[in-house]
Amino acid sequence: MSKRPSLTSFAPHAQADSGKVVASQAEPTATGPAVKYPKVTVYLDAQEIRTLKLLSIDSGEKVSDICSRAIREWMERNGHARSGNLTHNA
Repeated sequence: MSKRPSLTSFAPHAQADSGKVVASQAEPTATGPAVKYPKVTVYLDAQEIRTLKLLSIDSGEKVSDICSRAIREWMERNGHARSGNLTHNA
């Protein structure tokens, strides 16, 4: 069974290097914020998603920007913010 093409860049490839096996990871090919920031999946119910999408339309912001700002603010309120790590210029 072959691997899905979309996951082949994540699998380590064995390379022979003077008798040793060395694992290497493929470099991401995308550019921009998607490469800079790791991703997380959040599951919301249908009404919450609908409200979030309407808020993004009203404010002209991306849904991901609204979510990341809300998470950063929550982390700051609860004392989990590290200096410099959670600031983001939109």
